Amino acid sequence: MSTSIENLRRLAERDVKDHTALFDLYVTVGRDIDYLAIKFGIDPEDLINLLEGYGEKLRVTAADVEENPALATAIMEDRATAKAIEEFGVALDYSGRGRYKKLSRLLIEEYIERFYPGIASEKPENDWICLEAYLDRFHPGWKGQLGTDEKPEAGENAVEGKVKPKKTGKRKVRNTFKLY
Repeated sequence: MSTSIENLRRLAERDVKDHTALFDLYVTVGRDIDYLAIKFGIDPEDLINLLEGYGEKLRVTAADVEENPALATAIMEDRATAKAIEEFGVALDYSGRGRYKKLSRLLIEEYIERFYPGIASEKPENDWICLEAYLDRFHPGWKGQLGTDEKPEAGENAVEGKVKPKKTGKRKVRNTFKLY
């Protein structure tokens, strides 16, 4: 998802640090749109455009629900969202909020600085851009930060598809030296 060039020009009035903070607080901490809008003094509509400008999919339409059966079941479980789509044809999907709680802020900063002030919807070659696709392309081992059971790349930490736990505590040493 992306947003229009007019929205990006308006959002460019905000500093890149604000963009980074807003995106980070939404994706990693899981702050709500209303909370962020009040804290940063930004219109909620502009905040939604900002997040969508960096590849987040917040607006869900009836056509999206028809195309994606998994999304349809998730939306139908949430009665308020289903009712909003039924009445207005569009609703907000907050399922991406707080999904990467352990992701380093440095990766978020790099992503935002690369695409600041956002991605324009007028360029179809940029449709691939979202946080996950960017990190998969430029930081292949990024999922290891999240503590998931994903198989790490071969290396010293690879053990049967899981990451070895870090050794803690005292190190056992066997002394072969004998004192007579």
